[in-house]
Amino acid sequence: MTSSKTILITGASSGIGRSTAVYLAQQGYTVFGTSRSPTSENADGFTMLRLDVTDESSAQQCVTSVIERAGSLDVLVNNAGVDLAGAIEETTLEEARWIFETNFFGVVSMTRTALPHMRQRRSGQIINISSGLGRAAWPFEAFYCASKFALEAYTESLRYETVLFNIKVSSVQPSFYRSNIISTQRYTAPVIEDYEPARGRAIQLLQKWAQEAPDPLPVAKTVRRIIESRSPRLRYAVGLEAMLAPPLAHLLPDRVLIWIGRKLLGV
Repeated sequence: MTSSKTILITGASSGIGRSTAVYLAQQGYTVFGTSRSPTSENADGFTMLRLDVTDESSAQQCVTSVIERAGSLDVLVNNAGVDLAGAIEETTLEEARWIFETNFFGVVSMTRTALPHMRQRRSGQIINISSGLGRAAWPFEAFYCASKFALEAYTESLRYETVLFNIKVSSVQPSFYRSNIISTQRYTAPVIEDYEPARGRAIQLLQKWAQEAPDPLPVAKTVRRIIESRSPRLRYAVGLEAMLAPPLAHLLPDRVLIWIGRKLLGV
């Protein structure tokens, strides 16, 4: 298959972003990936560009470069993300703002930069890579979850507004897939001993699931399916956990959820 569509994927140096960039390039799409520090411009069939999603001027330069090189930007895949682990009480405002700057405001910045081009053309697509934790929270990951919950609400509102201009908007909520996000995970600076061992248990479980996580190709295939769909849905859950956790979290009584959480955390 060949396609004339041009796709920009943020956070494409590893994990879901890289897998999606490689896969879509293999399908014939013109793909640009981004990284804060790309080692080279050519990578596995797609072009890597330098981008810091927390810097508006960097976002503008990146989108402008794609349009100048390819003639258009048809699909923006907002994938760049970071993680912060720790108790809410342990998290400083600076740390909370740090994770929101990438996971939420980074998406806002890239979208605001791409939208004028898409609106003028009355065509385009925005796909936000969220998380299963964007609809069902996990302890000691409050601000990661909050950034993804915010992204879900933002994506839904964006979809209502951009339908006026034939711009399609969707959210992808993956389960655990192979990624560097856990290995580059930050931990809150102040440590309150009262939260041990629950905090340690929660972090250990996440690290275990991350180590055992499968290849992210199913996410890449889902992104392709969204791009090729005439009427893509608002939300796509990928993986069993992402499919089951949100409905269970909203259907089960609070006392049952608390009981399950205490069992998982060993308290």
